[in-house]
Amino acid sequence: PRSERIAVPDSSDVAQARVFANMLAAEIASTSSRIEVSENYAHKAFRVGDPRSAKWHTDEARAQKQALYELHRQLDALHSRFQISNGEPEPVC
Repeated sequence: PRSERIAVPDSSDVAQARVFANMLAAEIASTSSRIEVSENYAHKAFRVGDPRSAKWHTDEARAQKQALYELHRQLDALHSRFQISNGEPEPVC
């Protein structure tokens, strides 16, 4: 019988993955904030009767949401590949 070997990433790969995961988490927070701002501006523009601005901000929020989904996908892939936690960012020494 053939035994299959599972590749285990070395500690430097895991450390680098953690750094990248922390960077992705920061970018996720920033993108989420931009979405909220764009949605608020869109609602305000709609309320004051400025459909052109409302559409622009709505489109901007939609684009930011697409970016957010991709950031989450990348972060999930890192967590899966390197078995790093989904919780608080871990310090890198």
